Amino acid sequence: MSEYRLAEKPALDALVAMGWQALSPADALAMRQEENRVILKPVLVEALRDLNGIGLNDAEAIYADLATRSDNEQWQKDLRGNYSRRLEGAKQDQAITLIDFKQPGRNRYHVVRQFRIAAQRPRIADIVLFVNGIPLVVIEAKSPLKTTAKAEEAFEQIKQYERDIPRLFASNAFNIVTDGIATLYGATGASSQFYAPWPDAWPRTPADFPDDLNKDLWCLCEPSRLLDLLAHFIVFETDPETGRKIKKVCRYQQFRAVNKATDRVAEGEHRKGLIWHTQGSGKSLTMVFLALKLKTHLTLEAANLANPNILVLTDRIDLARLIHEPAALGYFGFGGSVAA
Repeated sequence: MSEYRLAEKPALDALVAMGWQALSPADALAMRQEENRVILKPVLVEALRDLNGIGLNDAEAIYADLATRSDNEQWQKDLRGNYSRRLEGAKQDQAITLIDFKQPGRNRYHVVRQFRIAAQRPRIADIVLFVNGIPLVVIEAKSPLKTTAKAEEAFEQIKQYERDIPRLFASNAFNIVTDGIATLYGATGASSQFYAPWPDAWPRTPADFPDDLNKDLWCLCEPSRLLDLLAHFIVFETDPETGRKIKKVCRYQQFRAVNKATDRVAEGEHRKGLIWHTQGSGKSLTMVFLALKLKTHLTLEAANLANPNILVLTDRIDLARLIHEPAALGYFGFGGSVAA
């Protein structure tokens, strides 16, 4: 009971206050139709019809296709606008929008608590966030009064979910663990050592929020910020030694630096800029995220970003491979590398 009162309910209240519509577990189940499904079907179908101007049969066929997809990286590409399908009566495939990044108000945002999924080992996620009926964030809440190592317990719970109900994490952007006081987030599949706080509320300040929980959830889950994170701040890298696919989500300093730099380029008022980093702060990945946002700019309209050219010089990782032949504008110095 203390877990709900001290962590889960405050988190729900904060999410509802920033625009997430709460659904009861029963209402969510009715939309899923079966406990082993995770997409809110009527929400997705309605969003598909609204965003793409398509008929009911096509929207339901798209739902059926998406419901079978299990690869997280492919889901990431689909959500960013790379999904296409041949519609009824058409002779070729048509690009299908799953999320409207430039007009966040056109999307549907739902939050569901105690989200039970049937499986060989059924699991109940504390809180799940959906955009257009697609589950994107899983939040595990633990009571701050527990004497056990509550953070490790929450991480282990997330790992159990990922192992036992993987379908919930096929489209997942990232996960959050919170005890109502401290909040950490990490990429899908990440171990506990890679979960981190988000201390900087830029462009707002901590004084704008009643407590740290409201600040942290706003930083990570406010709808327009979540869409920005989804669109530009998640990448996949293959470990050359093990061949294992690693998913990476930005840290707060990378988010701030990239958005400041992108805004300056989009405004066209400054031709040069400098980003200062400390050792281990993720200099190379900052440039990956910057090039990705300059190249795709899914969340903003800017004439200066219509057809950018990007030059990447690095003495570290293969940035060009990570961002798939990117392009850049402006000049930004950092560490031992330059994007110009």
